Amino acid sequence: MAMGVVRSAVLLPHRAGSCPTTLASLMTTLPSLRNTSTIPPVLQHPLLSQIRTFSSKPVQSLSAARSAAIHRPSLQRPVPLSQKPQLPGPIAILRYFSNGFSKQRDSQATTQTPATRDGDKDANQTEPTSRDPEQPDDFQKSERAAKAAQVNLSAKLSKEGKSQGGKAGFSEIWRLIKIARPELRWLGIAMIFLVISSGVTMSIPFSVGRILDMATKDPAEDARLFGLTMPQFFTALGVILTVGAMANFGRVILLRIVGERVVARLRSSLYRRTYVQDAEFFDANRVGDLISRLSSDTVIVGKSITQNISDGLRALFSGGAGFCVMVWLSPKLTGLLLIMLPPVAVGAFFYGRAIRNVSKGIQKNLGTLTKIAEERLGNVKTSQAFVGEVQEVGRYNRQVKKIFALGKKESTIAATFFASTGWAGNMTILAMLIVGGNFVRDGAMTLGDLTSFMMYTAFAGSSLFGLSSFYSELMKGVGAASRLFELQDRKPGISQTVGLKVKSAQGPIRFSNVSFAYPTRPAVNIFNDLNFEIPSGSNVCVVGPSGGGKSTVAGLLLRFYNPISGSITINGVDISKMNVKSLRRRIGMVAQEPVLFSGSIADNISYGKPNATRAEIIAAARKANCNFISDLPSGLDTQVGARGSQLSGGQKQRIAIARALIKDPDILILDEATSALDAESETLVNAALTSLLRGRNTTISIAHRLSTIKRSDLIIVLSNNGGVAEIGKYTELSADKDSAFSKLMEWQMSGGDVPDPRSSDRAHITEEEEIESDLEREEGEEEVEEQLQEETREKEARR
Repeated sequence: MAMGVVRSAVLLPHRAGSCPTTLASLMTTLPSLRNTSTIPPVLQHPLLSQIRTFSSKPVQSLSAARSAAIHRPSLQRPVPLSQKPQLPGPIAILRYFSNGFSKQRDSQATTQTPATRDGDKDANQTEPTSRDPEQPDDFQKSERAAKAAQVNLSAKLSKEGKSQGGKAGFSEIWRLIKIARPELRWLGIAMIFLVISSGVTMSIPFSVGRILDMATKDPAEDARLFGLTMPQFFTALGVILTVGAMANFGRVILLRIVGERVVARLRSSLYRRTYVQDAEFFDANRVGDLISRLSSDTVIVGKSITQNISDGLRALFSGGAGFCVMVWLSPKLTGLLLIMLPPVAVGAFFYGRAIRNVSKGIQKNLGTLTKIAEERLGNVKTSQAFVGEVQEVGRYNRQVKKIFALGKKESTIAATFFASTGWAGNMTILAMLIVGGNFVRDGAMTLGDLTSFMMYTAFAGSSLFGLSSFYSELMKGVGAASRLFELQDRKPGISQTVGLKVKSAQGPIRFSNVSFAYPTRPAVNIFNDLNFEIPSGSNVCVVGPSGGGKSTVAGLLLRFYNPISGSITINGVDISKMNVKSLRRRIGMVAQEPVLFSGSIADNISYGKPNATRAEIIAAARKANCNFISDLPSGLDTQVGARGSQLSGGQKQRIAIARALIKDPDILILDEATSALDAESETLVNAALTSLLRGRNTTISIAHRLSTIKRSDLIIVLSNNGGVAEIGKYTELSADKDSAFSKLMEWQMSGGDVPDPRSSDRAHITEEEEIESDLEREEGEEEVEEQLQEETREKEARR
């Protein structure tokens, strides 16, 4: 009987912890419990020890929370922590393996566990007291960290875009004009053609007025205009109009060509600036938005600084010339016309600002629309496999509706402005007809002068509308240019041109006290004081739990990111002092999900060495066991399709391996490189890699396959607390059944099920197992019931 109580107390400390009085009485009655050596050997197994550790910590905080709730009845009682009865076994193995694995798992189950990091406590202090009881705090914090990083970057970009008023707007207009500086000569010629064509156009009203005056004269009088007879005058007028048409042709074609040159140069420059950005930039920005900036925004900017400026200058020249002639014809009528100019100018100013803001919103949403289409259509098979067609069409249509709403808003603004200014212009013309008619009747001006004046008024009104349209289009260009300039002005955190040239990357690789967190998730530390060394010419395998940072090792070595602290050295030289391009030329990389580009197989293999000969391409393909190429109709010239869609996963992976091998790298990184290969192909590829790279090149394999792990000279086992659990050879680590490596292999080979360590000793269920199983089931049922009750209380409180 006493042994049964002992077993219950040892196996279920959370039961005792929830009832302190019972625990005290047990300790008083059975003092031998204080000495763990008195526990039967079967209960001292590491797994049960880990289960006891796991079970006791959260429940202590739960007990404290319950006690606090008793003393504070006015507050809502905290929701019991979710501890599913089936989890302690697996978590025990992983906790044993990682020596701190609970950082991301256990701490997600509660924010009150003593294992919570100080940083998490500080973050939790800023959180509101009401939280979703079903969402772990650590997950919320990581989500907040990702959003915070993106918001910070977006705020930086939007800040430049929003400061477009006043001096900032004119400075960007000046930057727009400077973009066309290389085309100044052709723009000058186009401006000459503009003056000629505009002068010819503005001569027509004056000629019409003179012709009408001539027609109203006495036929007996000499019918001459400008010293020319009527036939001569009409002939000359026809020649002038022909010259004007030719000048207009030259203006249009030159401006179109110049505009296309500006757009091409702008796109090339921005694409280059985008491609040299660091990984942090691409983590925080959507590809669809970048594509939108490179496509539609550049077109708007190119049109704004060429065709739009030409139209604006044409309107300005025509309006100025027409105004001068109108003053000469009738100063009084001109004064009447000027009354309407200030309201129209003010309306045009506000109209331009409104159009600019709406245009920026349209361009932003177009970027999102492009991103949705590019991402979804690129993965249409996955969507179809999950019958997600309706969902994806709905997602696309919702974005289309946003753009449509902004387009309607832009149309409403434009319609209001043009309708109001058009009405004001028509009223002005009506007033001038009334006044001008009286002038003609009183003999103050001729009918031809009035006709010319009215035609010039129409030209002036058209020019005024042209200027307002020019301003609105210019503001559209400014809105698009702000998105381009914020991309063009951004400097990458990791420069690709600065640093020491790397002639050789051979030598030992050392990670010294490396701490790292992804910039978009700064609150989630991947590494904390990571330390290990990879001997030169060795074949090293990096293993660890999912999310433990295996692929991050490759990313840091390739300098996609810089560590927060610590250093990474190759042959004693810090890679942060090396030139990034020359360093990456000495490293070959095969990613877990190989990426192929549109083109032929030969193009993709030679991507690792652009100047490779045909023989080198064939040799690299044979080393990577790409024998399937001989079965293809076009061989190496076979087109792989977008992202290699015409090839199988294994074929794409072997081409990616050949692409890495053709570089003859000093360091070869294989990130699950053989995961998509069948057993035969994997054996052949591994044999080729082993014979090729052993002794001179350093190979870093990130793998979970046992065949790849066995082939390694050294195994680095990462833990989930951001450090190294252990380092050693396969024979050494696998021989120790209690090593972290053995626990990881046991976990992976069981498919996630925890192997029962007692099965090899006993084939029957013992009394301890029955007690543990029954009480764990009861505890789980109680916790589920308490959670449901708490949810019901919260719903009622919200009502």
